Amino acid sequence: MTFESLDGWGEHPVFIEPIPNQKPVYTEAKEFKQKIIKAANFLEKSGIKKNYLVPIFLENSVDFICCFLGLVKIGAKPIPIKLEYRKFELDEIFKNSQPQAIIAEASHLKIIKPYLSQKIVILRENGKIKLHQKTTKKIKPAKISDEIASINYTYRGYGYPLGAMVPHVQYIHGAKVLQAGLQAKPKEKMLVILPMSHIFTLVGCIFVPIFHEITSVISNTMHPRKIFELINEFNINHITAVPEIYLLLEKFKNMAGKLLSLKVFVCGGSSLSSEDYYRIKKAFNIDLLHGYGLTEFTPASRNIRGKARAGTVGPLCENVECRIVSKNKNKAGEILLKTGNMFRGYYKNPEITEEAFEGDWFKTGDIGKIEDAHLIFEKEKKKTRKVNGNMVDLEELERIINLNDRKNQTDFKTILKNKIAIYKIPYINPKLKD
Repeated sequence: MTFESLDGWGEHPVFIEPIPNQKPVYTEAKEFKQKIIKAANFLEKSGIKKNYLVPIFLENSVDFICCFLGLVKIGAKPIPIKLEYRKFELDEIFKNSQPQAIIAEASHLKIIKPYLSQKIVILRENGKIKLHQKTTKKIKPAKISDEIASINYTYRGYGYPLGAMVPHVQYIHGAKVLQAGLQAKPKEKMLVILPMSHIFTLVGCIFVPIFHEITSVISNTMHPRKIFELINEFNINHITAVPEIYLLLEKFKNMAGKLLSLKVFVCGGSSLSSEDYYRIKKAFNIDLLHGYGLTEFTPASRNIRGKARAGTVGPLCENVECRIVSKNKNKAGEILLKTGNMFRGYYKNPEITEEAFEGDWFKTGDIGKIEDAHLIFEKEKKKTRKVNGNMVDLEELERIINLNDRKNQTDFKTILKNKIAIYKIPYINPKLKD
């Protein structure tokens, strides 16, 4: 599907990478296709085979996308992982996935060093990908279906991350229905702000543009002034991000300039109140499309351009069914979803997979209701909370607090700083140069 889409592109770039103090790097469709093939060949020569599980610890870049798609091309299973994950989370992920290879930034090597024994290790340094470590051990591939594209870790309140097995059709369908709401035109441009390790970013900022001839401009900053500069310099038409980023931009609107090219904000990952919806719309005079999805089910609903309603996450997407489990039909209850395009269970966790379903219906663990064909999200039922679009598991947080309490009598504020602060967008002083 990716290669077929690239064959139909014109000469406008697929990606633009702004680089500080250098000229931006433009990657056209033909070159991007060759980069994917080159990445796949390199990964194979490095020893990666079909059904190898491969965590990716890379910053936002064309290299990230080429490695992801290169792995998919040879039948390996990428595991996109946040660079901010701490030891407690990494211990659980590596124990569960038992990967055969790892791709990482060279600067990240110190953090993942405890997990590298008898694994193929590929590093990225100064924009170059190289083989860092071979293995003499005979590695068995994972037993996993060909329909699975990737394993994406998420939380459901069990106290540890779960590996959602995401099929190819989820990426394809997700990109299709998001574009149906966005209605972007070929040759328009989208700014990529969120980390590519998020499935929301992969579907909304990578595959939507690739499949619909939209140029992605890759940002590695959340500084409002820098974002406004990118919007004006590259004539950005669309941004896909979490509400907190849009509220941050609204706070520093005085830095923005005219932003004449800007048309649409696609919003997801966290709740967006009606009040904040109108604040953002008024500040930037754009369409604001709030939607709802999960790692297991991206997306389930989204608002449609020209028809968006404040306080809702939009009508259900095509081929998605929804049931609200409530004692009172007129009140909110748990949101249950059903489609052939959702995840295929949690890797090596059949019991939790079974608990997550009621027959064919996936129990989201979220509370909501449907009014006038629009889904309204109210709160989380499961023991998780969203912080700036990131899922925080309250059970895991409690375990860390208890563990540290027993070992070091560490105070609660220190625990929160170590665990939660990584998800918070810091206050940005407008006088800062960087």
